[in-house]
Amino acid sequence: MISHGTAAAFWGLRDHWPVLVDVTVLCQAGRKIDGIRCRRCRYPGPDELVIHEGVAYTSPSRTLIDLAGMLGLSSLRRAVERAAVLKLLDLAELDRSLGKAKGRRGVRALRIILEDWRTDDGLTPDVRSDFEALVLPRLVAMGLPRPTCNKKLRIDGESLTVDFLWKERRVVVETDGAATHQTPLAFQRDRRRDQLLVADGYRVTRATWHQIKHELDAVVARIARTLALAEPQSTSSHPVVP
Repeated sequence: MISHGTAAAFWGLRDHWPVLVDVTVLCQAGRKIDGIRCRRCRYPGPDELVIHEGVAYTSPSRTLIDLAGMLGLSSLRRAVERAAVLKLLDLAELDRSLGKAKGRRGVRALRIILEDWRTDDGLTPDVRSDFEALVLPRLVAMGLPRPTCNKKLRIDGESLTVDFLWKERRVVVETDGAATHQTPLAFQRDRRRDQLLVADGYRVTRATWHQIKHELDAVVARIARTLALAEPQSTSSHPVVP
């Protein structure tokens, strides 16, 4: 079964394909094959595999567990963030697989990372970009209130989707990626969005990808100060769109 680094590349959890094809095998015996790297660990169960065009791959959840034994903490966290963006982060499924992975290397680190993604309703936060996936766990790890992700607001008859929303505190945080926010048209659109939000009583904070990549701690600290200054208020006359 295709697994580990090769399965991670197949699912989009890593940016590069490994030189050797990783496979998990049923038994220890057998000859070596050039270009194939055998991974000897607990063979995946039926709920931990996916068949694609006749080829068996470990599921995204099982792949993350396998990666936990290969990667350092920061790289593993990045793989989890990517899984969230790609809608492959299934916490219930991961918990079932983790229950079978006792004693495996990296499992404790993976459990720690997953704590920042857990919510009261059990649903994985709806992050849609690498920027959001990078920032959200840091906010939660600091003990800040968990925001609603990619929520629609209706203001002056217009529908706006904001990256992070703290409804009671009326705080909005937007993350600006170079690909979608640095054209003249996007600049004008973003300024207009900010004006609509501010006019409706929201505090708006923007963070660029460069800031998130190079000064993430400072960005999170500024968001924390903004939240501290924003006292919870009664619900606005402009409701959140269901």
